[in-house]
Amino acid sequence: MSIQFEFKKYSFQEVASYFKEKKLKNLILFSQARSGSTFATENFSKFLNFKNEQIFNEANFLNKHFSYLKYFVKKHDNFFLNTNEFIYKRPELIKDDTLFVYLYRHHDDIKKSYEKAKKKDFYMGWEEFYSRYKVLFPNIDQNLHVALFNHYIWQKQISKFKHALTLDFNSFKNLDGFIDDRSYFVTLKQQKNSQVLNRAKKNPNINFNIFEKFYFFCIRRLESRKKNIINY
Repeated sequence: MSIQFEFKKYSFQEVASYFKEKKLKNLILFSQARSGSTFATENFSKFLNFKNEQIFNEANFLNKHFSYLKYFVKKHDNFFLNTNEFIYKRPELIKDDTLFVYLYRHHDDIKKSYEKAKKKDFYMGWEEFYSRYKVLFPNIDQNLHVALFNHYIWQKQISKFKHALTLDFNSFKNLDGFIDDRSYFVTLKQQKNSQVLNRAKKNPNINFNIFEKFYFFCIRRLESRKKNIINY
């Protein structure tokens, strides 16, 4: 069945052109698990000439309270950031000179990646995690698989941002380093035959002082994502 979305999908070249033409400073990449965000973060960021110290992958915000990400965005500039979480709170990440990009991968491909992860024993409970957001979006068909449900969430959110585009993951097939046949990949973050990773590395260049770090530690302790998914 062919599914039509209201948003237009752009190639990475078109997104890059928009970013440069508008003279933007920051890029926030929204994604979901198994959508190709590791490849996009590592390679598209370099295509845009971001340096390593300016690139913040999902690991930097994993299992943090939303206030941590929101304050990071407020306090920092000239960054490329990726997150697979905080889906409900995305529209609160308003920042000037920033392009908000949603990484679109066909939901069937994401579902297949889920099944592969289960067979290869590196499944991380993504379907169960994203299912918790459904109650927050009652106007979207609750019976949809989470991979497709997440696309419809973005369709509702895209108009909230001044600069927002949907990036087609398949366009990366024209970017150096892309491997089309990933059937032999055996770990969570694998990108090459010889590069086997189970988790992304964190960037140490987050400019929070000791008091700010203590605040985020406390708020994370006080509000567990097991109790409330809104801020996670």
